Amino acid sequence: MKVALLAFALLRSGAPAPRPADAQTQPPVSQGPKASADAPQAIPVAEVARRADEAGTFLRALDEQLAASPEIQRIERELPSLSERLTDRFQHTQQTIESRSALGTLDALVDFWRSSRGGLATWMATVTERADWLEQRRAELAKLGATWSRTRAEVRTAKTPPELSERITDVLAALTRAQARVEAERAATLVLQDRVARELDRVDRALAQIGQARRLAAGGLLVRDSPPIWQLRIPPPGSRAPVGAALEALNASVRGFVADHSDRIALQLALLATLVALLWLIRRRARHLPAPEGPGHSPAIALDQPVAAALVLGMLAAFWIYADEPRTARLIVEIGVFPPMVLILRQLVTPPVRPALYVMAAFFPVDVIRDLLGPRPLLERGLFVLEMLAAAALLGWFARSGRLDDLITASGGSAPRVRKDLFKLALAGVLVALAADIVGNVSLARLVGSGILSSRYLAMVLVAGRRLAEGLVTFALRVRPLTRLRMVEHHGAWLERRAQRLLHTVSVVVWVVGTLDYFGALVPAVDLARRALDANLTIGALSLSLGDVLAFVLTVYLASVVSSLIQFVLAEDVFPRMNLRPGLPYALSNLTKYTIVSIGFILALLALGVNLNRVTVLGGALGVGVGFGLQNIVNNFVSGLILLFERPVRVGDAVQIGDVQGEVRRIGIRATTVRAWEGAEVIVPNSQLVAERVTNWTPTDYRRRLDIPVNVAYSSAPDKVLRVLIEVAQNHRDVVPSPAPVALFLGFGDSALQFQLRAWTNRLDRHPLVKSELGVAVYAALQEAGLSIPFPQHEVRIHPTALPGVQLVAFYLILATMFYLIPPETAGTIGRSP
Repeated sequence: MKVALLAFALLRSGAPAPRPADAQTQPPVSQGPKASADAPQAIPVAEVARRADEAGTFLRALDEQLAASPEIQRIERELPSLSERLTDRFQHTQQTIESRSALGTLDALVDFWRSSRGGLATWMATVTERADWLEQRRAELAKLGATWSRTRAEVRTAKTPPELSERITDVLAALTRAQARVEAERAATLVLQDRVARELDRVDRALAQIGQARRLAAGGLLVRDSPPIWQLRIPPPGSRAPVGAALEALNASVRGFVADHSDRIALQLALLATLVALLWLIRRRARHLPAPEGPGHSPAIALDQPVAAALVLGMLAAFWIYADEPRTARLIVEIGVFPPMVLILRQLVTPPVRPALYVMAAFFPVDVIRDLLGPRPLLERGLFVLEMLAAAALLGWFARSGRLDDLITASGGSAPRVRKDLFKLALAGVLVALAADIVGNVSLARLVGSGILSSRYLAMVLVAGRRLAEGLVTFALRVRPLTRLRMVEHHGAWLERRAQRLLHTVSVVVWVVGTLDYFGALVPAVDLARRALDANLTIGALSLSLGDVLAFVLTVYLASVVSSLIQFVLAEDVFPRMNLRPGLPYALSNLTKYTIVSIGFILALLALGVNLNRVTVLGGALGVGVGFGLQNIVNNFVSGLILLFERPVRVGDAVQIGDVQGEVRRIGIRATTVRAWEGAEVIVPNSQLVAERVTNWTPTDYRRRLDIPVNVAYSSAPDKVLRVLIEVAQNHRDVVPSPAPVALFLGFGDSALQFQLRAWTNRLDRHPLVKSELGVAVYAALQEAGLSIPFPQHEVRIHPTALPGVQLVAFYLILATMFYLIPPETAGTIGRSP
């Protein structure tokens, strides 16, 4: 019977059930040559000594490994107390189900049982792994025992020294002792596995019963379950249910929670103490910081009450500390954050709205008192009616007085229209709950009314916590060491807005989840979402689910976000602090981006359920695509990688590609963007940069030579001209001293002496301006030195004898007309030699 129960427990836990023979007997040991084909072979006599040493080493290592691991010891130590708690909780769950509690009460039970199941499943995996390991060692010992028994049988028939026989006997004895210990450990492990499996079975039964009770409770929401409130009568004193029983149950629950979570409570208390000390220290520094976007975001206002701020943030940390029990975390937050939340929120609203804020906060303690009055239906329902009347009056006052805008502005964030609609919906829900309680539909009234009040209270808590977190972010971005970061110095306002948006999103998500839980819709919503995500779409051999597709999209998106974030950090704070060659930071940044995106894409394929062993099919299809029309795309892609690795052209270089001249702005995976000097952006395929001739006007040393031709009159002294040109170049601020400027006499021209000034500059960004400035300075220096720059002149000589008579007469007539029309002062210069 015990073996059958053990097998049943193992089947429920997912572990393979051991065979009955494995738990009772050892496998038979081969005793002689009459064995099957796979019978163990005897050890040769020459290898007995060596194999005996190996067996001794194996047994010593096994002896050390047989000691129970710390995880197994912890399971053995904690399992009895856990079993007692599960027994008590199982009885409490049975009583709660029999009392037909509300959906919220049933959902609160689910947290404990799901958390317990997660821990038990982890224990079961640990114990099963230990049992599998012991089974493997048992099989190895059995095989070794059979081998050495066969060896001893053959040694007895052969003429061997007695010492060898004794050595074989010692090995067999050690193997026997090891087998006995392994069997004992295996039996204890199987018993422990059975105990854990029993607890898992009890947890599964509790969850199944809660699920059934929840379906019954959800189906009875529209059914009147109590008499109308006007038919209630005050019970006689002797029949009144004691309220103290509820207090005793609450006290027992608190003691049980403290006993079960003492380590987490200690962690939260330590966190609270640390936050108080930290906020107290930075309080004075925060007062001197200006408010970036109005008083609501000032860190000084958020930290005026450091103890209150520490309590709010420390209590909100319960969502992280008790992540496996969200309802427990929410209850801790609701109770612990009440006083400090009021102190924080009163600073964020205008004085006329503060009384309404106090009334809104007061609903929470009233709700707690009403829960304690459960044994007194008349008092409890009367107090609930008063609560709903007060809530309706408060919401109506906000809607009619126009103060709702002040409250929405104080809460921050966007979409004020949505908040106004939610207030109107809350007012309608309060009226529905009031009517349902009056007519006797108590379950519906409690679900709607308590859900609205609790949801509003949770919103107040989250607004206070979010504003405190925004204040801390503002403070952190304005003090050291973050102010030393270039990304904070240059993009501090952008980072602050991003952090505020993230905090707002998190608070909205927490509020939505909490509100669904208050109305008993979280469990059905999670189940519906799980079923929708698990729904498979099968097309031939392809099977996809919505969850796989969402996982694929989310993984690719996260990879893109991570790559952008890393690129941002590298560009702002890593590369500027390193002495890297030009273009190398851009190449490293892009390679990092491609690597992260590629890894993210592979992980997304794995999340989608794609078998990477079949990627060869995709490779073959890609090869066919390349053969039919993707050559240019692949060519440009490979050329882009060559540009990033080899870096013949870098971002910021001034290049000339064919008839395109401009600055390289971006080297993409397919094409490079060049901004032409005229202002247009030209998209150049990467393959053109690799295969064709490209002129790069940006050398690695950032120097460029400027050549300025100069012509002076023949009457000028060449050495004086050279000296003037050298002085002009040396006096210019953007001309580098090395290489030194050079002035050259090139030769004799038709109308002037020809010179050239050669100077170097490292100002690539303004080298056209430097050349222009040098030209202007050369002209001014030549004029100051009395050196003239002549016009191009040509001497024309006409021989009259070479012209016929008629033409000669016409020539003289034209010449006379010109002299008649040209002024005398101009005519005197014609024909004069230079």
